[in-house]
Amino acid sequence: MSLKIVVVIAAFVGAIAAQHYYQQLHHEEEHHGPVHYEFNYDIHDDHTGDVHGRKEARKDDHTQGEYYLIDADGHKRIVTYQVDGKSGFIAQVHREPIKGYQAPQQVHKIVTPIHKVLTVPVHHAHHY
Repeated sequence: MSLKIVVVIAAFVGAIAAQHYYQQLHHEEEHHGPVHYEFNYDIHDDHTGDVHGRKEARKDDHTQGEYYLIDADGHKRIVTYQVDGKSGFIAQVHREPIKGYQAPQQVHKIVTPIHKVLTVPVHHAHHY
């Protein structure tokens, strides 16, 4: 009988803890205001050939954005995406060739070892 009481008490305590967790989570959600942000950036580094950028905007459960980069074969890859609530991430990829694109050339450093010749003066002893 005492085992039944312990099981009932444990189940009751577990239910109270779950209810408390749910209420706290729901309470925290109510205190957060609406989500809204926008950002963008563009990188164009002639030295390394790194060209890419991104922009994104979010308002509450809706996010939309786009990013681009230059692939090694000279095509610009553009990815547009959106997220609506719990529908998941939906993306479309578009590639377009870049006229006159030349991939940056690798810079190879040639290191030539320098050998220093050590000369030691030799004193010849003169025997008379």
